[in-house]
Amino acid sequence: MRNKSLGKGLNALIPQSYEKTNDKNSIVFEKLENIKPRIDQPRKEFDEESLKGLSESIKKYGLLQPIVITKKGEENIIVAGERRYRASILAGIKEVPVIVKNVTDKELDILSLIENVQRENLSALEEANAYESLSGKYKITQEEIAKAVGKSRSYIANSLRLLKLDENSKKELESGRITSSQARSLLSVDEDKRKEIVENLVNKKMNVRDVEENARKIKNSKKNEDDNINLEKILLEDVEERYTQAVGSKVDIIKNKNKYKIQIEMYSKEDVENLLERLENA
Repeated sequence: MRNKSLGKGLNALIPQSYEKTNDKNSIVFEKLENIKPRIDQPRKEFDEESLKGLSESIKKYGLLQPIVITKKGEENIIVAGERRYRASILAGIKEVPVIVKNVTDKELDILSLIENVQRENLSALEEANAYESLSGKYKITQEEIAKAVGKSRSYIANSLRLLKLDENSKKELESGRITSSQARSLLSVDEDKRKEIVENLVNKKMNVRDVEENARKIKNSKKNEDDNINLEKILLEDVEERYTQAVGSKVDIIKNKNKYKIQIEMYSKEDVENLLERLENA
């Protein structure tokens, strides 16, 4: 279930004059050979099986959702829809429906990131690298990025922390053999100890709680005790984000001694009923 609020803070990064400067959302047809993907597209990997499935659908029903492009000189660059572009090539079609937008380089970067985050297409490291690129390239704050993509500032900060991992841990995270929560917990452990812990995580011999306990044994100072408290907070925030994405409403996890309470914000009876329906259908 995607969060419907994603991208609601786009005006924080893209001027309100954006809509006025864009072409109308009229759909035209463009030859595939005249369209090019972005070189610095945030998403680097595309699932081959998923592309084949989409290409079969395109063969049968056509491309139902247009590709959004922008003109850069003589070139038509993809703003949103590279997956549809790739699947259309596999399907062997020659022309696709497109919407032409007049956007700046900054707007192109932001829109491409938002589309990928909304569609949950980015890996954890691709997402972190995209946030870092936006922040460094355009001097955009974490708060501004959070508003644009519909995430909390702590989520953005936690995502960026993954870039501090060593290469071996990044490799295992990228492969999906360890989770983002597990990867962040590794940052509390000395690098020379991480490889062994990663192997245990991959072989299902250790979970995040074990990593935390390992860190507590290694570290004894008051500062390190504070680090462990912060680590638990980070892990809980990560779980909160995943709950929020799953139920489509803001979720808070409240700890009281050794008990945890999950609190879900609802704004109408319809929200309550919709959540029940999603849970029953899950």
